[in-house]
Parts: sequence; structure tokens; C-alpha cells
Amino acid sequence: MDSVSKPIKIRVANRSIPGFLAQPNADGVFPGIIVIQEWWGLADHIKEVCMRLARQGYIAVAPDLYHGKVGRTAEENMALRSQVSDKGVMQELDGTVTYLRAQPFVKKDRIGVIGFCFGGRYSLLFGCHSKELAATVVYYGPPINTQITEKTPLNPIDLIPNLTSPLLGIYGEADASIPLDAVSKLKEALQKAGKSFEIKTYPGAQHAFNNDTNAERHHPEASKDAWQHTSDFLNRHLKG
Repeated sequence: MDSVSKPIKIRVANRSIPGFLAQPNADGVFPGIIVIQEWWGLADHIKEVCMRLARQGYIAVAPDLYHGKVGRTAEENMALRSQVSDKGVMQELDGTVTYLRAQPFVKKDRIGVIGFCFGGRYSLLFGCHSKELAATVVYYGPPINTQITEKTPLNPIDLIPNLTSPLLGIYGEADASIPLDAVSKLKEALQKAGKSFEIKTYPGAQHAFNNDTNAERHHPEASKDAWQHTSDFLNRHLKG
């Protein structure tokens, strides 16, 4: 299936933020999915993820959480990330759900979220925040904060009892920033809360292993398998 895409504006309270929309180049009504950026911002890789999902039959929207800025170095990314707050991101993701639900070509009861690293933490938080989701996918999002700050006071693992959608977690076993012990604690919290979930871990895969624009970290075999699991999971919960 071919896809088409365009920049959009997403209304959030009394303002709007930029975003990116990709959809199948076909008539019909499709499930929606929110795609949450890595710490680089709304870079070309995230736009390609949206278009890939659109080719699979989804309406994919990526809200621009940096409001037009894209980092080029780790230092720039850290500066951009430091300006973002959990409260603000939850508001912007709520606005993205409202945007999707307002589109006549979106199935209003079949909306999911997928996020990668920085965005993986926020997809986990949003899955625990929103009652509007039918699926939550977390690619190497830290379940435990390295530190609690005024802007990031929410520890994702503590909010697991609030999760209302099935969850798929994808992690690399060679991820220095998210030790396997943290992934095990996430599993335990999900089991204790009686949630529907799947956790996949990949030997030799580093943080951000799915990003094929990052030659140092990209792990082709793990990426292929993880995407197949992601596709199967989304098919079951958003198309089933």
C-alpha cells in the first residue's frame, strides 16, 4: 500500500504545535497511531516510521514535541530535552488523540501509541495516562527515571496500575542506559498489576537499535524481528 504525508498543526489548549501526518493512499477508515520521537526531535527517521506504518494501513501522526527544532549533536539533544516537561507532553499527546479522533478517516476506538527511547518513556507514560488507547508500544523507553526533577516527576513504573491498553515492550540486552534489571522490574510491575503485555529483549542490541540512520547502534536482525512483533501486535489490537 502506498502512503502520502504532509505537515499538520495539532491544537493543544489555546495554541497549536507542528506535527507530521502519514496515511494510506487509499479510501477507507483506518486505525490511528501516535508516533513519539527520539531525543533528536521530529527527524527524518521518525517521519519514515510514520510512512512505514501508513503503508501497513494506519493513520500515523507524530507530534513535534520540540516545536520545530531538531538536534544534531548529543549536546543539542540534551538542551532540547531539558525544555520538555511530563505535564506538557501529556497535554500535547492528549491533543494528538483529539486530532486523530476528529478525522473522518480514523477509527476512533482504534488508536495506539508507539515511542522510541525518549519517546519510549513517553509512550509508556501516555499508556498509563490516557484511557483512549487500544495499544501501547515502547521501544527502549526507560521504565525507571535516572532522576526525578520538577519537569520529569513521573516515574513510569509507578504508574503501571493505571495502564488500560495491552503493552509491547522492546529492549536491547546491550543497552547501557536501560539495564536488564530495570526491564525485569517492569515485567514484575506489569505482572503484579495483572496487565496484558509482551516484553521482547534482543542479545547484542544497543539502545536505539531500530534506528537505521545510526550506523553505530543499528542492529538489522533485531530491528527486523522487533518490527515483525510490532506489526503483529498492532494488527491484533488495532485491526482485530
